[in-house]
Amino acid sequence: MKKIFFICLLISCSIVFAQVNATSPYLEGLHYKNITPAHTSENNKQIIVYEFFGYKCPHCASFQPYMKSLHKDLPDYVTVVPVPLGFNPSWKILAQGYYTAQSLGIIDKSHQAMFDALHKQGKKFRSIEDIADWYVSEFGVNKKEFLATANSFMIDGMINKGNNLAVKMNIPSTPKLVINGKFMPEVSALGSNDAVIELTRHLIKQEAKSMGLVE
Repeated sequence: MKKIFFICLLISCSIVFAQVNATSPYLEGLHYKNITPAHTSENNKQIIVYEFFGYKCPHCASFQPYMKSLHKDLPDYVTVVPVPLGFNPSWKILAQGYYTAQSLGIIDKSHQAMFDALHKQGKKFRSIEDIADWYVSEFGVNKKEFLATANSFMIDGMINKGNNLAVKMNIPSTPKLVINGKFMPEVSALGSNDAVIELTRHLIKQEAKSMGLVE
């Protein structure tokens, strides 16, 4: 009797495992990493996709078209949050520039332009003053206002928050996406940036169901 029960249990487990694999081609620990502990937000009606990047990172620059494709047709309950990292001085001044442009309301125009300036035009920025001059020439911002904002405690706090978030989530390199503070797609296992975006969409749907945002 016990033997029959054990066989039935094995069959049941096999069926369940097959159903899981049939509904998801992705394997935890291979195609994506679980963030432990998860970084949860207080908003249980919103899924956050964090994009960790650095303007000087060539892989981040080449990843931008894929981010644009991710943005297409995203449901209202998904928010993409770019996180520019600033662990060294040359990256930090560019993160200052990002958050300052965001604060001044020009980030939608300046974000791709900064990638292009660095990786297509070969611009060199050695100080926050150099970056301010670029924003002045390209977008007509007030240099005094830009520098005052860039050097403020507010911007410094934003950079520190992003860096701390990267440490908590154990971000090994850039670019990296983290879905809802829980899942990090692994491009090395997936094989392409297209596959990263496809998995990201899959994990968004998975989270939406578990949060009761969709049927």
